Amino acid sequence: MSNIKDHPKYWDLHKEVYFNELDTLDFEIKNIIINKPNGGTAIRFNNTVDRIIKERIQESNNQCK
Repeated sequence: MSNIKDHPKYWDLHKEVYFNELDTLDFEIKNIIINKPNGGTAIRFNNTVDRIIKERIQESNNQCK
């Protein structure tokens, strides 16, 4: 799949992973991500979230085989 966001499981996993990862961060970093969603910190955070989701989708696909 060329764009992971097109996968049918993406948005369900996104909500779970996003909040789980956000909960692991310090208050100051959370604030930066929330208040500057286009800033470098938020972009890196979202890239991490997407990587985790991609790994989970791949694991799920491997279990179905």
